[in-house]
Amino acid sequence: MYYVIGSGPAGIAAAAALISAGSEVTLLDVGIELDEEREVRRQRMATRDASEWTEEEISSSRAHLEINGELEAKLCHGSDHAYKPAPSATRIDYGSLAVRSSAAKGGLSNVWGAALLPFHQNDTLDWPITMSDLSDSYRAVLQLIPVAGMQDDLRRLFPLYTERLHRPRISAQAESLLADLTRNRAELSRCGVTFGSARLAVRFSGASPSDSCNFCGHCMHGCPRDLIYSSRHTLSELLASGKLKYVPKVVAQMISEQGSRVTVMASVNGCPVQFSGERVFIGAGVFNSTAILLRSLGWHDRPVQISDSQYFVFPLLRVRASSHVDKERLHTLAQVFLEILAPAISPYLVHLQIYGFNDLLADLVKLRLKALWKFFPRDALLGRLLVVQGFLHSGHSGHITATLRRSAEGSVLRLEPVESSDARDRVGRVIQHMRRLSKSTRAVPLASALRIMQPGRSFHCGGSFPMSRSPHDGQTDILGRPFGLNRTHVIDATVFPSIPATTITQTVMANAYRIASQSVGLDQFHQV
Repeated sequence: MYYVIGSGPAGIAAAAALISAGSEVTLLDVGIELDEEREVRRQRMATRDASEWTEEEISSSRAHLEINGELEAKLCHGSDHAYKPAPSATRIDYGSLAVRSSAAKGGLSNVWGAALLPFHQNDTLDWPITMSDLSDSYRAVLQLIPVAGMQDDLRRLFPLYTERLHRPRISAQAESLLADLTRNRAELSRCGVTFGSARLAVRFSGASPSDSCNFCGHCMHGCPRDLIYSSRHTLSELLASGKLKYVPKVVAQMISEQGSRVTVMASVNGCPVQFSGERVFIGAGVFNSTAILLRSLGWHDRPVQISDSQYFVFPLLRVRASSHVDKERLHTLAQVFLEILAPAISPYLVHLQIYGFNDLLADLVKLRLKALWKFFPRDALLGRLLVVQGFLHSGHSGHITATLRRSAEGSVLRLEPVESSDARDRVGRVIQHMRRLSKSTRAVPLASALRIMQPGRSFHCGGSFPMSRSPHDGQTDILGRPFGLNRTHVIDATVFPSIPATTITQTVMANAYRIASQSVGLDQFHQV
């Protein structure tokens, strides 16, 4: 029996690989779910057009800005269940950090932005594997995930790894921006800029109209029709096949190995329980996986470093406005990806995700304008306003120090941010570069509104037990096995040696799939 811990993207990818190889698999999961009341409301909204939703349904199923304009956490249908801590799990003290772990069924894929890109080889030169080593796994996981995207210039940097593409409907703002970028492609290319339509893990079209996107603009709050991919979807498919055993309400706490067996020590409803098998694959998310490893190794008071991809946000103001953006039927996920490879900024790619109008952006403008909102010409601002989410490679970013401490209530994982002055400098260079490109992009970055976030805020972090060809204490081998262990495999971003700027989930899944597939090969070799 193989055990997989966690139903997030890493755990599900590993389970799928193991099942594909004919292995017997049990998935251990806390599995916190959306409460019944909100699930009933979601299903009720899914059967009707957005124009038929009531004010109460809309208000109770969406996130709302704080008085200071902050959005504390991205909710799912108005619920914070994706962030609720697991009972009996190692407590995590986040301090001032806005990052969170997840014990939900599907993990953080319940609340992610669905952006999909692989990593680029030049950004992973410190890895003990190449992106070619992941190519088959990239293709395998994209058989599990719907992909919306275009055959565009992004292919020069990032292969698609799939022929099954849903064509996204882009907004009027994005269409106008892409037209300007295309018109000035040669100049942008000389400046190290590659662009294209955002690649998204969304099934825009289904077997029927009720199973397809109706462009309600509710994406930021949770898709009422559940069309944004979550690893819950693949979990349901694996369970329906009868090839996966699923045990919920399990809180994994530590691992021990003895000979050819590995044991997961856990609790169910507060009662201790053990699961013993041939191998265990830990995909509990970076913070929970790190806590499990530190407890298993007895590493109290020994800090480890969690790398981060620096996250920053700034507005772009377009020269030309699009009309009636607040009335357009559209999706509100990322619309355009823009990649910058300019030596003056960084030897690594800088990844920018560009968003157009959404209701939270309108809320923020209302909050800033106050009473003037009623008299303000909407198109003059909202029709010109884009929001850019930017990411740097971890080589330029701050990090998080994680330390397992003993307390009266048991162990606690304490997280502390370590800021980077280099990150602030590099982000400043990005803004300057975008300002120089204003003539080509027909958009001006508003540097006064730039926000550089704390480490971890991107949710693109990992590397507390990085992979190495020749691992030593505190590292893992290329199969995610911590030094000194043979049948314990860590399969999430905990094992990434560095965190490139581009989106992380596709590579998390591909690497988990690769590790699981190759680990089965080890056992088959020994059996022969």
